Amino acid sequence: MKDSVPIAAPKKKMKTTRRKRRPKEPTPTLRFSPFAWAKLLFLRDLGDTEVGGFGISNEDDPLLVEDVRLIGQRTTVVSVEFDDEAVADFFDAQVDAGLAVERWFRLWLHTHPGDSAEPSATDEETFERVFGRCDWAVMAILATGGQTYARMRFKAGPGGQIEIPIDVDFSVPFVGSDPVRWEREYDECVRPESPQFAPLKSAADDTGWKEFYGEEFLEGEFFQHDMSDAVDISLENDGRLHDEPIFAAE
Repeated sequence: MKDSVPIAAPKKKMKTTRRKRRPKEPTPTLRFSPFAWAKLLFLRDLGDTEVGGFGISNEDDPLLVEDVRLIGQRTTVVSVEFDDEAVADFFDAQVDAGLAVERWFRLWLHTHPGDSAEPSATDEETFERVFGRCDWAVMAILATGGQTYARMRFKAGPGGQIEIPIDVDFSVPFVGSDPVRWEREYDECVRPESPQFAPLKSAADDTGWKEFYGEEFLEGEFFQHDMSDAVDISLENDGRLHDEPIFAAE
């Protein structure tokens, strides 16, 4: 009997399994209703200086701006400084109206004369000092030339910040423009001045707002809101406002 020759068994093909890539989370977008966008453009073009205010957001969508509110401020071609008393009055009015704080104290809006919407060093300092310990906040800038800039900062996990696009959402209901009322609001709130170049106060000077509202208020619910449903980010809290001037922008 002849010796048998062993025949190698055919190799089984190994199935390769590719790991499914997780879909990228959509980038959050700061959206304006046509009413809010028209108002911001109108206020920007009423004078030659910067102008600043707060975005009032939709009850169910914290990144949908439905209105822009001005408060008392001193402005120049390179700066905006909110009056401390006007800030306090605005805060009290929104609380009295029953608006949740995340609807009116998370979106800081201001304009830049010229063609650059890039934040200045003073903008960055103000954003850090006033909103740095909020759970989340957005700084948005609209330049006279039409350029825009928006950045969201958040404290989820290690915290971070991302630039986000700005868009006008024509799919949402909106009322007609009201330039007469808007101009009256501008005249009541905006006081143009010549620029004064004085040293900025130290951001470490922890005075003013703690005395006005108290430590318990500043460390409490005022600064807290979870925006995870809106931007797929789990956000945490802690927060503080402080010294004079409360807001300053360039």
